[in-house]
Amino acid sequence: MFPENKKQLKLIYFNMKKIVAYILLVFIIPIASKAQNVSPLYKDSIQLQWVNEKYDSMTLEEKVGQLFIVAAYSNRDASHENDILKLIEQENIGGLIFMQDQAVHQIDLTNKYQTASKIPLLIGMDAEWGLAMRLKDVERFPWNMTLGALKNDELVYEVGKQIGVQANRMGVQFNFSPSVDVNVNPNNPIIGNRSFGSNPDRVAAKGIAYMNGMKAQNVLSSAKHFPGHGNTDQDSHKTLPLVPDNKADLEKYHVAPFKKMIDAGVQSIMVAHLNIPALEPDPKIPSTLSKRIITDYLKGELQFKGIIITDALNMDGVAKMYPPGDVDYRAFVAGNDILLFSQNVKVGKQKIIDAINKGEISEERLEESVKKILMAKYITGLNDLKFLDSKNIFEDLNSDVNKALTTTIFEKSSTIVKNDNKVLPIKKLKQKIAFVPLEQTDYDQFLTHLQKYTNVELVNVKNPSEINLLKDYDAIIVGAFLSNESVYKPYKLSDNSKAIINVLPQDKKTIFSLFTSPYGLKDLDLAKFDAVTVHYQNTKEAQVAAAQTIFGAIGVDATLPVEINANLKEGKGIATKHIKRLGFSAPENVGLGKKNF
Repeated sequence: MFPENKKQLKLIYFNMKKIVAYILLVFIIPIASKAQNVSPLYKDSIQLQWVNEKYDSMTLEEKVGQLFIVAAYSNRDASHENDILKLIEQENIGGLIFMQDQAVHQIDLTNKYQTASKIPLLIGMDAEWGLAMRLKDVERFPWNMTLGALKNDELVYEVGKQIGVQANRMGVQFNFSPSVDVNVNPNNPIIGNRSFGSNPDRVAAKGIAYMNGMKAQNVLSSAKHFPGHGNTDQDSHKTLPLVPDNKADLEKYHVAPFKKMIDAGVQSIMVAHLNIPALEPDPKIPSTLSKRIITDYLKGELQFKGIIITDALNMDGVAKMYPPGDVDYRAFVAGNDILLFSQNVKVGKQKIIDAINKGEISEERLEESVKKILMAKYITGLNDLKFLDSKNIFEDLNSDVNKALTTTIFEKSSTIVKNDNKVLPIKKLKQKIAFVPLEQTDYDQFLTHLQKYTNVELVNVKNPSEINLLKDYDAIIVGAFLSNESVYKPYKLSDNSKAIINVLPQDKKTIFSLFTSPYGLKDLDLAKFDAVTVHYQNTKEAQVAAAQTIFGAIGVDATLPVEINANLKEGKGIATKHIKRLGFSAPENVGLGKKNF
C-alpha cells in the first residue's frame, strides 16, 4: 500500500525516524557505550564481528603467534630479511618494530612482509620525536622537554598529529610513545629530555594532547614507561633500575600521568623493566614480569582495558635474568598482551602453548590478549590493507607544515628565568654589545640573527685569563651551545666555561642563553647574569628564537618544565611582550606558504 499524498509520506517518514531513534537509544547505543567503557580499542559492532571471525579462523599456534613483535631493520642484508619472512610465515607473528634506517627500503619491506602474512602485521616504531628517531634524512620534531615548556597544549597535539601523518605515510600503525615519565632526577641517564617535565599534571596534559593528535590519524599511542622511569639514575637497557618511592609517592608523582591517560582513553601502555619494591616486593622480579604490577595493579586497581606491551625484551633489565623465550613466557603469564622485541619467538611460543595445553594458562586469557591485538589492527585500518608507494617520501616526511610547526614550538618554548631590571628585551640599540660563545662552535644562526638588530661583535674568550677582551663593551651576551646530536648527550658545561662565567665583569649588563637541557643551569652561578634565557636544544630554530627573544621581536611566556634547584622551580618563567621589532619565522607562519599562492 503506497501513500496517497505528500502529507501521508511525511507522516510515515517522521514515524520511521522515531522508530530508528528508539532502536538506537534502547538497544544499540547502550551496547556501544558498554563496549567503549570496557576497551579504549572499541570502534563499533562491525569491528567486533571482524575480530571474532579472524580469531575463530586461527589455530592455537597462530593465535599465540599474534602476541609477538620482533625487530626488523631496513639497513641489513638479505639474510636478515629472510629470517623475518620465516617468522612471519612459520611462526605467524603479530607484528614488527622497525628500527633504523632507510625510509624507501622500509616501505618496500613493509609491502613484502605484509604480503607474506596471513593476518596483517601491526607495524610499530619508536618515534617519540617523529620518525626521524629511526629514519635517516628526516627532520626531528622538538624533544618532549622542549614541548613541556609550552603553555599551549594545542601545539603538542599538532606534533602528535603530524607524527601520525608521518606514520601513515610509512605504513606504521603503532607509535611506542609518548613517554609520560615524570623526570624528578636530573641524573636520569635514559629519560631526561624524553620527559615533558617534573610535574605530573604537566606531564599528563602534554601526554594526552600528544596521544589525541596521533589518535586523530588513527595511529596507536603507548604511554610509557609504566609505572614510571623518572626517579632513577640507572638505565634499564644496562641493568634493573631501582625506583625507591613508597606507594603513596609513586602514585602521586609517577603513576598519576598514566591514570589520567587511562581516563582519557589511551590505547596501550608499555611496562618498564624496573625494580619497584612498593608494588613488587621480590627484587628478582622486574615490573615487566610481575603479575602483581601488571594483572593485579594495572589491570585490577587501575582498571586498564587496553593493550599492555612490554618494553624491549632484549634489554638487560630483564635479558640478564632469563633466557630468550623464557622471558617472553613469563611476561605473558604476568599479564602482558604484546611481547616486544622478542629474541626467540619459537621457544616463547611453545612454552605458552604447552602451558595452555596443560591448563596452566586458560584459553580465555589468550583470547583476551589476541582480541585486543585484532581490535587494534582494525581501528588502524589493517582490515583494509593498502600497499605503500615510496615516491616523494622525503618531501612528505619533511613537509613545510612540519618545519613551520617546529619553528613555532622553539619560539613559544623560549623561557626567561631571570630578568633583573627588565634588561630584556634590549631596547637601546646604540651600544657596544659583545657575544661570547661557550662550548660548541655551532652558533652561526644565533650570531647572525643578533646582528640583524644591531652591531653585535663576536668575542672569543677561550679561558678566564682573556676576560679583559670584554672591558670596552656596554653589554655582553653569553651563549652556551651543547650538542643536539642525541637526546642523551650531556648537558653540563665544562669547568672552563664555568670559570669564564665566574669572572665576567659585573659593571656591565650580562645576558646568558642556554642551548641544552635546563638542567644545565643546575650548578651555574646565575648571580653573574642580569638575564637568563633557556632554549632547551641547540637547533637553528632555537637560535633564531633566542635572538628574537633578546631583542623583543617575539614575546615569550613559557615556563620551566622541571625543577632545577631551590631558586629555579618547575613553572618558573618571566613573560615579556614583543616590541614590534621585525621577526623571523617560517613562511607558513606568516601566510606565505605554498598553499597561499
